[in-house]
Amino acid sequence: MKTNLLKNEKILFKIHEKIAYITINTKMNILDMESAKRLTQFLVRADSSEEVNVVVLKSAGDRVFSAGFDLKMFEQGMTEELRKNLSQYGRDISLTLFYMKKPVIAQIQGSAIGMGCIMILASDFRFAAQKESTFFRLPEVDMDMFPITGPTAMAVFSLGQFHAKDMLLTGRKVSLEEFTQWGALTKVCPPEKLDQEVELFAQSLAKKIPFLMNTIKPAINLMAFAQAMNWFDLENELQEFKSTEFDNVKKNIPKKIKEMWNKYGKGLPYIRETL
Repeated sequence: MKTNLLKNEKILFKIHEKIAYITINTKMNILDMESAKRLTQFLVRADSSEEVNVVVLKSAGDRVFSAGFDLKMFEQGMTEELRKNLSQYGRDISLTLFYMKKPVIAQIQGSAIGMGCIMILASDFRFAAQKESTFFRLPEVDMDMFPITGPTAMAVFSLGQFHAKDMLLTGRKVSLEEFTQWGALTKVCPPEKLDQEVELFAQSLAKKIPFLMNTIKPAINLMAFAQAMNWFDLENELQEFKSTEFDNVKKNIPKKIKEMWNKYGKGLPYIRETL
């Protein structure tokens, strides 16, 4: 087993029997810009390594998978610098998970909020511990933020538009039971068996022919979500629009929505002009 970081590091990385284990290792498993960049670096490293066939994304402790980005960053509001950093480094994590050719298993031992939830939605398989306290939440609407870094794109891709609207328009906590009913989880198992279940599943995937694993996943993503990059660009563009003067935003919403529909709708008619 190769361990590449010390225990006190924010992101841990190790390779064992063709499986890369990437572990978030902070209080509440939150991310700051440094750890977000480090996480992306290790995801890229795992995807490019011939020693790795499968990636397991997990976090330390037994309470929370990840509470997302550190809320201390938002104490001064959504500054231009913060918006740019979030749209770059948070988006990098989501895009990397989505575009990786190797399968990613999210090992979920507790609740996932914000970026934590997005990472789960961007993963290919999701194993969760059976806990009544576990919930999933995308809280951007209650933080006066347009959901950038991938929540809209990944929620639509993984949950479908109905459940994506539920999470993103309400910002509510979705229970483990409800998330399971949505078909969002691969398997729910007793907490004491979570490590074992993930390891066994990862080992079974690691034994598959790498060429097939590395081409089937991208093919499925391409077929199901060919415009993925456009959706991430749409998120960022609408956040930039929201950041402009409030009166201009309010006045120009219909115009902006029409512009976005024409730009990202790929030739589909703007419905309000056909009524």
